[in-house]
Amino acid sequence: MVNSIIKASTARVALLISLYFPPEPGGGSMAAWNRATILHMIGYKVYVICGFPSYPTGKVSDTKYKGKLIHIEKEGNFNLIRLRLLPLESKGYFRRFILFINFIFLMLICIPKILRIPTRIELVYAMAPILFSSFIGFLYSKLTKSFFIYEASALWPEELVAFKTRLYSIISIIGKVLAKVSYSLPDMIVLISNMAAEHVTKNYKPRVSVYALPIGVDPSKFPSVSMESCRQKLIGEKIFPDLVYDKFIVLYAGIISKVTRIENLVYAANKLKDDVKDIVIIIVGNGEQRKQLEKIQSHHKIENLFFIPFQPGEIVPYIIAAADVCVVSLSSEFIYDATVPTKFFDYLACNKPIIGICKGEVAKIIESNTIGYVVKDGDVDNLAKVILSMKNSPATVRSMQINSQKVLKDFTLSNLALNFDKALKNEIMKKRNRTKVS
Repeated sequence: MVNSIIKASTARVALLISLYFPPEPGGGSMAAWNRATILHMIGYKVYVICGFPSYPTGKVSDTKYKGKLIHIEKEGNFNLIRLRLLPLESKGYFRRFILFINFIFLMLICIPKILRIPTRIELVYAMAPILFSSFIGFLYSKLTKSFFIYEASALWPEELVAFKTRLYSIISIIGKVLAKVSYSLPDMIVLISNMAAEHVTKNYKPRVSVYALPIGVDPSKFPSVSMESCRQKLIGEKIFPDLVYDKFIVLYAGIISKVTRIENLVYAANKLKDDVKDIVIIIVGNGEQRKQLEKIQSHHKIENLFFIPFQPGEIVPYIIAAADVCVVSLSSEFIYDATVPTKFFDYLACNKPIIGICKGEVAKIIESNTIGYVVKDGDVDNLAKVILSMKNSPATVRSMQINSQKVLKDFTLSNLALNFDKALKNEIMKKRNRTKVS
C-alpha cells in the first residue's frame, strides 16, 4: 500500500476545491473523493471546499445545514468546508452554470473565514467542471503561497458542442481565450485521460507540465460478493424487481443526459423484448433525459427495461456486482473521445465485462485489453446483437472478467497515488529551482 511507502506528515496541508463531494451521487462527487484519497495517501492532511450535499435535486435534506451559509464537518480522513448553494435542480447546462458561479462567489466572499480553518496550506488542488475553478484556485494559492494544481475534469468550452447552445460560436471564441488563461495560472495541470492531456498540450500550449491522472477506483469499496447474493439483497430491499433474479442483466449506472446517449439502450431493449425473454436492461440514475426515455418505454411497451433512481454510495457496489454486463455510453461528439467516466472504473473494480457505446480512450482500453465490446452510437441493431452474443457466450464473458481484473491494477488509487507523488515532487522541485533562478 502507498501509506507503507510514503510517510504521512500532518505538517503538510492540501486544500481541494470541488463543487461536488460525497454523499452526493455522480461521477464528479466520486472523482473528488478519489483525488482527496490520493492526496491523503501521499501524506497530506486534506481540507475540501465543496457545496452542501444537494445534487441532483437541489434540496438539502439534512437539518444540520439549516440556516447556515458555511458548515465545517469531518468525513472519514477529510475535513469538509461546505458552502450553501442555490436550491436549483442540476438540470440543463444553464442551471449547472449558475450553481457553479454560486459556488465560486461564496468562495470569494468567505475567503477570510475559510482560510482561518486550515493552517500552513502547501497545496491547492482545484477541480470543477468549468474553467473558472482555475481562477479561484489561483487566488487561493497566491493568498496561501502554495503550489497550485488545476484539474480540468471537463474540457470547457469544447464540451458545449454537445449542448447545441445557440451562442456556441461566440461562447467558444471567448471561452477558448479564457481557457488559455486558465491553463497559464497553475504550477501543474492534471487531465483525466491521455487524450485530454494531449488535447490541452496541443491546443493551448501551457507553460507547465500536463499530466494524465485517471479518476481510478478504490477496490476495497467493492466487496467480493456473489452475483446471486447481490440480487437477493437488492430485491429484498425493493431496489430491483423480483423478476430480474434469474435474468441476464445489462446495467447502465450514471447520469441520463444528452451526453450519455442512453436512448441506445432503450431501443436495444425494444429490439430484444419479443424474441429474448431472459435479458433485462437496468438503468440506474437520473437526469434531464429520463422522462423522455420513460415515455419511449411506455409508448413501445418495453417490459424488459427498468429505470431505477440514484442510489446511496454504499448500495452501488451491490448494483454493479448484480449485473452480468455493464455499459459505458458517451456522445459521439469528438470531445468525448477524451472522457473516461467514473463508472468505468467502478465496473472494473467489480470485474465486469463492458459494452462501450463510445469512441476514443474508453473504446481503446476495452478493445486493447479484451474486456468487452465497442459499438457505435446509434447502431442499435449491433448493440442488440452484442448483448445477445454475450448472453449466449458465458465462456467469453468469463474470459473478459479475468481480463478486467488484470486491467484494474493499472487504475487502483494506490497505484495512481505512487505515480502522482513522483510527478508532484518533480514539479515542486522545478518550481523551487525557477524561484531560485529568478
